[in-house]
Amino acid sequence: MIKAILFDMDGVIVDSLHYHYLAWDKMFRDRGGKVIEHTVLLHEGRNSREILPILMEETKVHIPENEWDDFIERKREYYRTIVELKYFPNVFETIQELKSRGLKTALVTASARKNMEKAIPEDKRQLFDVILTAENFRKAKPNPDPYLEAQKRLGVSVNECVVVENAPLGIEAAKNARMICIAVETTLGREYLTQADFIINSIEELLGFFPILKK
Repeated sequence: MIKAILFDMDGVIVDSLHYHYLAWDKMFRDRGGKVIEHTVLLHEGRNSREILPILMEETKVHIPENEWDDFIERKREYYRTIVELKYFPNVFETIQELKSRGLKTALVTASARKNMEKAIPEDKRQLFDVILTAENFRKAKPNPDPYLEAQKRLGVSVNECVVVENAPLGIEAAKNARMICIAVETTLGREYLTQADFIINSIEELLGFFPILKK
């Protein structure tokens, strides 16, 4: 029986990935490069130190490794100044209903904690039994560690978890953790989500997967 649902944040709960792209693009444009938005979408789920070399190769801009931390922190700060928070329709109402049906919930994101706190209002964070951000794990998606850590903290087994994702690396992380994955078609088309067990069009469709466990 499924006892827990583990949610990605960017692209699942918050419609924010365009602003991550704008922040990366601004940082690289300042050095004469240009980031392609599709690249950011495809690599969503990696931590910043993992995506940075990919963007350097794409833009042909070299950043010395001893400058990476400062570059990433300035990107994050710029992101927080430009992001316009938009949530996918009825996402919090859906999570609340799932909790009322007896399911545990976790938020598992490669975003920094400050970005998570910017994105998720404090009262909405109460909807999650566990919240993990980039600071909580060394290896990001597609490594299974983020989801396995959430599973352990929730006190459930792997086969009692379902992951909700929107991007290939997140789906891969869920499958590497041997968890069922439901992909929501928000930022990428279905052709990029085929490794998921199920694909849905909106977060509200989750309610059809889970019977009422308790009221």
